[in-house]
Amino acid sequence: MAEIDRHRLARDVAEFLKLRGYSYREACFVWPALNVAMLSRACSGQVLSAGNLLALCRAFALNPFDYLAAEKAPSNPAVTEIGSRETRSRDHGGRG
Repeated sequence: MAEIDRHRLARDVAEFLKLRGYSYREACFVWPALNVAMLSRACSGQVLSAGNLLALCRAFALNPFDYLAAEKAPSNPAVTEIGSRETRSRDHGGRG
């Protein structure tokens, strides 16, 4: 499953705000599609909805695909790789 690199996004958003000298509230005044909670979540590496991620990227001229992390292997330990198995031949007492 594809993931968002939230740590990279957090770093870039915080840097964007810092370079311009904007607080969260000031940024929301300049870009009305943003809100303080969204910026707080973004800068602390929390999960954003797809819509909020896109709104943030549009406002700050960021490419959302830059934050698409490489796909990870399934993390479900109950799922195992299918491989060849050795089985012992049993004598079924004359049955096939």
